[in-house]
Amino acid sequence: MPELHQGGLAPLRPTRRLVAFRNSSRRQSKWRFGFRHMLLCGSVVALMFSNDEQNAVIFQLAGVGLVTMAAIFFLAADPFRAIVIGQFDAVMLFSIFLSYFVAVLSQETYVFLHTSVFLVTYVSIMIIAQHTNDDELIACIQLSIVAVLAIVLVVFGGTLFSALMPGALKRWELRQAPFDMHPNLAGFVYGGFIVMIANSRFSLWGQDKLFRISVVVLCLAIMIVASARGGILAVALTLLVYGAVRVITQSASLIRLLFAGFAALIIVVVFSDRILPYATEMLDLDSKRRGLESGGTGRFELWQQGIDYIAGRTWQIFIGSGLRSATISNMGFPTENSYINLTVESGIFLTAVILFSFVSLIARSYRRQLAGDHLYQLVFYSLIFAMFQSVFNRYLIAIGNPFSICVLLIASKASAGLKIDQLRFCRVRQFTLSRTYSRRNLRSSSGA
Repeated sequence: MPELHQGGLAPLRPTRRLVAFRNSSRRQSKWRFGFRHMLLCGSVVALMFSNDEQNAVIFQLAGVGLVTMAAIFFLAADPFRAIVIGQFDAVMLFSIFLSYFVAVLSQETYVFLHTSVFLVTYVSIMIIAQHTNDDELIACIQLSIVAVLAIVLVVFGGTLFSALMPGALKRWELRQAPFDMHPNLAGFVYGGFIVMIANSRFSLWGQDKLFRISVVVLCLAIMIVASARGGILAVALTLLVYGAVRVITQSASLIRLLFAGFAALIIVVVFSDRILPYATEMLDLDSKRRGLESGGTGRFELWQQGIDYIAGRTWQIFIGSGLRSATISNMGFPTENSYINLTVESGIFLTAVILFSFVSLIARSYRRQLAGDHLYQLVFYSLIFAMFQSVFNRYLIAIGNPFSICVLLIASKASAGLKIDQLRFCRVRQFTLSRTYSRRNLRSSSGA
């Protein structure tokens, strides 16, 4: 921060909290991959197996446990670093407090236990987010994604490539691979991996373009095999936002983008006799159950059921029924929509606050990424994808899958970073007003 003398700003005397965060920001890229980073990456990898029917609970607890252990080691490495609660952190912590309150009222043991696990996990996420610099966190995310995809290739490589061929038998069974992940969740996770890798400028591997292209192609292949249409649509919408931002900020030529779009359209038209039948088969566009005329695979009816369910509640419409209460066993049907899910669990008012915090974080990240901050570029596009894709799933606020953990990590880190910037601005503003007031008093006294 510039310090001006003789008519300008006097040197600031920042608080210990500001000093800690300023020093951490100056240590960008000065770090070594250690045991605590391995624990963080291991938690993301472990959560990839959380859909295994026989061992789902074990892997979910393993993933959460590794996050907690990673936080302990990050905290031990720098125990005196201050923890700042950003806007997003405050909203998450309040939602946990409200869930405890509702669990006591309704005497729901499962909600109470899940809320406790969520509290431990989110506090661990806050510690990790604020004890890592930007490059450190992005590198851990990249390494986790690479580890997951390496396991996918080793275990399911043959199945994956054979499933990409048209005419494959047992299409529904192939859609459950890899790791028995539901297509909705596969679209959320692997689509999120695509957006994160595409927008993380820092890379451990040196060959950035080749690395990104390889990850994007592999994740897209998995989504196609899983017929994760919601994820593919969300990736496409995020790509449109990216193009619009590039045009608005004049960082890319409109003519080039139009030419690229026109070239893609020509390719589709020329090879339509191959592309359209392949897309129809892989995405089940003609099936009675999942086709274009199925009402969003029955989601329209489920969304209406969800809205009716919320409207028919009493006091729970305002404060919800607690975290993880929007389950099939409680409601009798899946919500298939994160926003309905949030309203059931947290009530209409807190859901509005949560969505506002997401939108606010996206808006502020947009301004920061325009200034070249690569962390906020990652946050901006990852959160946009998550909110698009959450129309078709219930995983926006969750701790049981790898992409949701990554979303909470980057959202917490960005929120705390913006809070620090706000504190610094207020500090500068305070000194400016104080110095101006002192000068006016000095002039008035000398004039007298």
